[in-house]
Amino acid sequence: MQRLPPQRSPRDETVSLPRRISFDDPNTSGLLCGSDTAHLSQARRWAAQATRTTPFAAHPLVVSLAELHANALRHTASGLPGGQVRIEIERRRLLFVLRVTDDGPCPGAVATVPQAAPPSSPTGAGPTLAESGYGLAMVDAMALYWDFSASSSGALTVRAVFDRSGRTRSRQ
Repeated sequence: MQRLPPQRSPRDETVSLPRRISFDDPNTSGLLCGSDTAHLSQARRWAAQATRTTPFAAHPLVVSLAELHANALRHTASGLPGGQVRIEIERRRLLFVLRVTDDGPCPGAVATVPQAAPPSSPTGAGPTLAESGYGLAMVDAMALYWDFSASSSGALTVRAVFDRSGRTRSRQ
């Protein structure tokens, strides 16, 4: 069952975030980040430690986390003042499960659906270079599996599963 973060005020964000989230399960770790982009690097460092493995084995998860976190800040209300991004890492025997939850669409905006495919060039010569659009394509290449779910509040959770050895789908 997904736990939602408590109500907060924008003023509390600078004092209390990022903040670790407690779980009854010792194999699950969580971090609650704010809308400050400085939290991106703090979340990457936290994730590398939370995996409790080698840097090589943690790399696909950490890279994917950075992309999902940045997407949440860029495309949802999580990037607005007072916004939050909830990150969870579950350590299983052979897998890591990463969950990144945003605050839902910005006020007045329509919720978007995550898509992994980068934009194609008009000539069909392959992907075009763009400022963004490759984040989920990277997650798709590194994760064994990924999906998403939306809550009734509009918050979106992207879940990605990784091999604990650091092997990615593209290197299997």
